[in-house]
Amino acid sequence: MKSLFIIILALVINTTFSYTGNREKININEDWFFIKGELKTGFAKNLALLEWEKVNLPHTWNVWDSFDTRVEEDSLFDIAEYYYRGPGWYRKEIFFPKSDKGKRIFIEFEAANVLADVWVNEIHVGQHIGGYSGFKYDITDYLYYGKNNLIAVRVDNSFNYDIPPQRADYTMYGGIYRDVYLVKTNQTYFEYVHITTPKVSEKEAEIFIEPFIINKSENDFNGSLKFEVFDPVKKKISEQSFEISIKGKDSVKLKFDLANVVDPKLWSPDSPNLYNFAASIEINSSSVDRITNHFGIRWYEFDGQEGFFLNGSYLKLHGVNRHQDRYGYGNALPNELHREDVRIIKDIGANFLRLAHYQQDPVVLNMCDSLGLLVWEEIPVITSVGEDKFKENAKSMLYEMITQHYNHPSIIVWGLMNETVRSQPNDRLHINVEICKELSEMAKELDTYRYTTQAQMRARGEDIHKYTDIRAWNKYFGWYYDDFEDFGPFMDNEHAKDPNQPFIISEYGAGSKLGYHVENPTEPDFSEEWALEFHRSHWEQIKARKWIAGSTVWNMYDFASDEKAGNEPHINQKGLASFDRKPKDVFYYYQSEWSKEPMIYIVSHTWLEREGKKNELKKLEVLSNCYEVELVLNEKSFGTKTNKPFIWEINYQPGKNIIKAMGIMKDVKVYDELEINYKVID
Repeated sequence: MKSLFIIILALVINTTFSYTGNREKININEDWFFIKGELKTGFAKNLALLEWEKVNLPHTWNVWDSFDTRVEEDSLFDIAEYYYRGPGWYRKEIFFPKSDKGKRIFIEFEAANVLADVWVNEIHVGQHIGGYSGFKYDITDYLYYGKNNLIAVRVDNSFNYDIPPQRADYTMYGGIYRDVYLVKTNQTYFEYVHITTPKVSEKEAEIFIEPFIINKSENDFNGSLKFEVFDPVKKKISEQSFEISIKGKDSVKLKFDLANVVDPKLWSPDSPNLYNFAASIEINSSSVDRITNHFGIRWYEFDGQEGFFLNGSYLKLHGVNRHQDRYGYGNALPNELHREDVRIIKDIGANFLRLAHYQQDPVVLNMCDSLGLLVWEEIPVITSVGEDKFKENAKSMLYEMITQHYNHPSIIVWGLMNETVRSQPNDRLHINVEICKELSEMAKELDTYRYTTQAQMRARGEDIHKYTDIRAWNKYFGWYYDDFEDFGPFMDNEHAKDPNQPFIISEYGAGSKLGYHVENPTEPDFSEEWALEFHRSHWEQIKARKWIAGSTVWNMYDFASDEKAGNEPHINQKGLASFDRKPKDVFYYYQSEWSKEPMIYIVSHTWLEREGKKNELKKLEVLSNCYEVELVLNEKSFGTKTNKPFIWEINYQPGKNIIKAMGIMKDVKVYDELEINYKVID
């Protein structure tokens, strides 16, 4: 009997809600002071700032130092600075007008890595553990109104055995590397709003709303909640109000059944329809607090034998992993670059994105919601695990991820851990299992709808995969070990262990250096040619197995990895594009397989100087999703091909050669042109 999980959701787009009514949200990224290193009283008001640097957020102190190669080259390295992991301090003065008195004032951080302590006017208001989730503090009681107020933050990215991740194949940047806001509300306000739809079909969708409301006033609150729903073209389709009463200094979690949506416009990668939603707290029709959001309506299911289905239709999930850092920025990307990253992923034709190996910026999830990318998001329990404190911190991260990102229609899978089995000593493998079981149970308590999964590279000890809904594997046949063709048989054997458990390939990839080319490579050599053949073989094997519900290439972009020592030190080069987002040949291979928009690319635009014997036949490939492709060399046609791969054997003339390719798809013609210089050698 098939194991069939069905999930039905309608979810809000914005983690950071849009606010109106008497609520303000103010970005405070500009004009901070920063100093790297430890200070005993970095929060003190009368501190001299001569050695402090003025910075804007997002900010990290590790943009460049993790690429320092003096550890290998400099005999005096003991006095050199390399990949600083330690504390850093940030300070900013903010003026609060007297008109703010009587409001609730919060400071919100989208993330700070890894340990963050916050002071307001020399008073410690809280410590946040973990570098990838948002956090906030109510600072109302620590402020002076009509005066400047000092905000001080100590951030520390030192190794800590009790805080995930202990270690991983990526750089642990330090700093306040995402946006920071002030939020001002009335004494009664929404803490958050969760939305679900327990029943959805093409004809009708139920909507349930679950607001969490806090009343900080000494007085009881007696008023009403108003809920409005708007369709994807902004037409109001329902409005309902409910009376509420909240005692002073109390909070309530409520649940309301709203009017059904008839003939819903379903959310999908091809049609990411988003409804609009507004929730208001009111007294006598006057707004006390109001938030607006978008949400999508859809249902989906994973099946161990048949794969993945969205809104009742089969869909092969295909996509990429993404790390959040970028050349010249570290992990401190402005929102427009996060958006650009997601647009590129959508443009390659992906419909699935794994956010590796941690919660990512809210703008990334908002883009996935609006562009139509299905998402696997995970917490940074990776490579190794600790004991009780580690487990409690992992649970806290899971709680933050699910409660903060619960409302995104793009998210379909919660990831609990990655490759934790590979390095744990045999007598401690049971700790992995215990943590996995407890995280899985907690995820189901927080979210009864979504699936859970974990990614493993090795099988050791007890079959840990059985404690999550989906079995997922990271494997690199033909890169670290064995041959390309061993990939499929390995997956067949793993699937046979539990044929009814849904199955995903969470990582597969090969390193390559942009512009490094080798004719007919015979081993993993970081050439673009080896990477192309690696991916061609793996993708064909994945396509041939319907029960593989989805796959994500490792990785979309090259990323910083302090412990990597490959073709470029401290860079993991398995990206389909370089660290500065220049596409490699393999990028266009996947675009030719996944994209529905006509495309064509002559291999390779980064190999313009070539050599060989006179009249020697050379292989030339064109990547395209067109029905037919014609190749022209030096104004001579080499004919049209209608079946992939589009490969010709040609003779280059000495010196300049002009190559043109034309593809036809649905009466649309696309073109590519390349000029190369051919050097004749004996």
